Amino acid sequence: MNLFSLTAGVTAALNPLQPAKLRRMTGTKYAADYSTTPLYEDIPVMIDIQPAPSNVLQLIGNITQQSENRTVYLRGNAHTLSRPLQSGGDSLIFEGSEWLITKILEQWGPNEWCRLIVTRQTPQRSQPN
Repeated sequence: MNLFSLTAGVTAALNPLQPAKLRRMTGTKYAADYSTTPLYEDIPVMIDIQPAPSNVLQLIGNITQQSENRTVYLRGNAHTLSRPLQSGGDSLIFEGSEWLITKILEQWGPNEWCRLIVTRQTPQRSQPN
């Protein structure tokens, strides 16, 4: 049963799904000088954006930080940065900014849906014409 699709249909009248890009890290490019460049793939997705409630921010220990956070529901899965596994570092692009996925609160199945905490990074710059 696809719970995300069922609930999205009901909540869309109050909070419609928003288009976004999931910027998924696919690996790292190593240069001759030993510097590294992360490699990404952009995937179009539809997300449900909500404010991050204070009890969730307290749970993850970010209540005192001066950052802008959101709760996002995403059909599919995403990953936070995991240095030991050398994976993750995924982000979402919406509202004109890149949002780093900082915490996975819930994840149901490998390709079902997940609830994430995202933190705004630097706003996207407009591309010159």
